[in-house]
Amino acid sequence: MGTLWDLAQEYRANQPPIERRLEDLRNELSRTASVEARRRLRHRINVLEKMLADSRRCVFEMEHYYDKE
Repeated sequence: MGTLWDLAQEYRANQPPIERRLEDLRNELSRTASVEARRRLRHRINVLEKMLADSRRCVFEMEHYYDKE
């Protein structure tokens, strides 16, 4: 079993693929005319943005868990 630092680095390593997928979906959104398709793309983008934000928050908390206040 790894340390919190190790786990944080795993979370950090998983962020670039999410960022790339977000970029792809945003590009697709800009080229999509269908209202329903745009709605689905925006939903997928929102979910991934929340996942990315949660991942970044978790990384910060794990890396600084033992810091003194």
